[in-house]
Amino acid sequence: MKIGITGNGMIVERMLEDIAELPVAEGKAICVRPRSREKGEILAERHGLKLYTDYEAFLQSEAFDTVYIGIVNSEHYRYAKLALEAGKHVICEKPFTVSADETKELVRMARERKLFLWEAFKIPYSPIFQAVQGQLDKIGEIKLVQCNYSRVSSRFRQYQEKMVLPAFDPKQAGGCLYDINIYNLHFVTGLFGRPKKVHYYANKGFNGIDTSGTVVLEYERFWAICTGAKDSTSPSYAVIQGTEGCIRAEGPISSARTVELLVGDRTRVLARDEESGTLKGELKAFAAQYDAKDLEGCYEMLEHSILVMEVLETARKDAGVEFS
Repeated sequence: MKIGITGNGMIVERMLEDIAELPVAEGKAICVRPRSREKGEILAERHGLKLYTDYEAFLQSEAFDTVYIGIVNSEHYRYAKLALEAGKHVICEKPFTVSADETKELVRMARERKLFLWEAFKIPYSPIFQAVQGQLDKIGEIKLVQCNYSRVSSRFRQYQEKMVLPAFDPKQAGGCLYDINIYNLHFVTGLFGRPKKVHYYANKGFNGIDTSGTVVLEYERFWAICTGAKDSTSPSYAVIQGTEGCIRAEGPISSARTVELLVGDRTRVLARDEESGTLKGELKAFAAQYDAKDLEGCYEMLEHSILVMEVLETARKDAGVEFS
C-alpha cells in the first residue's frame, strides 16, 4: 500500500512515524496548504516524501494509490470525495464526516468505484476490543456501561481567552463530541449495536460549541453512559457491569493498554495492547484487506461508521450544538 498524506498536525506526524516502522505501508507524498509549506517541507524532508501544496495536483500523482486524510473535520468529506473521484483509496480520520448523509455518499461512491474507504479509528482492530467481545458472556446480564475520556485540551486555555482554534470551532465541526467522545461511542455501538434512544447533555462554551458532555444511550435492557471532556480532567476508563461481574479497561478506550475481567473476588487480565497509542493496529488491518482485495470486509466496517455518524448527529442535535 502506497500512501499520500494530507495535513501536517499531530495525528499526521503520528501516522508518518508509524508508516515508517511498518513494512505493509509506504509513505510517498504529503500535501499541505500553501500557508503551511514550511512545516510541510520539514515533514517531507524527514520522511522522504514529495511535497505538494495543491490538492488536485497531488491527486494526479501515480506514486501512491491511497490517500490518508488527517485534516480539519469540516474538510473530511470534500477531500475524501475528490480522492475517490480521482480513483484513490481513502483512509479518513475520525470523525468520518460532519453528517451521516455525507458518510453514506462516500460509501456509495467507494462501492460504485470498487475502492477501499476506511475510517481511521483503532478500536475494532485492537486486542482490547476483541477480548471484550469474546468475554461479555462471562459477566451475566449487562446492566450498565460507563465510559469516560476526559482531558483538558491543549487548545482550551486559548479558547478561554476567546481565541477559537479548529478544536473548538463550530465552523470546522470541532467540539468534544466529535473529537473525544466519539471513541466511547465507537466502542459501545461496536459491542452492542444501535441504541433505542440517544440523548446528549453538553456543557457549551461562549460560541455554542460543546467543551464537555455526556451521551446517554438507551438499550433494551441497560444504559450506556459516555462522557467526554476537553475542558476538565479525570481518570479515563471503560466499565461494563453485569449481574455476574464486570469488564474494566483503564485509560481512554482508544488507547487502553490492558483490559480485565472481574468475577467475584478474582481478577484476570484478558488482553494487553503493546501498540497502544499508535496507529499501527488499524494500518495493519487496512493493509491486510488491501492485499487480500477484501472490499466486502471493508464495506462491512463502513456500515458501523454510518451508524456512529447517525448517533453522533442525533446526539449533537439533541444538545442543540450547531455547526455553521
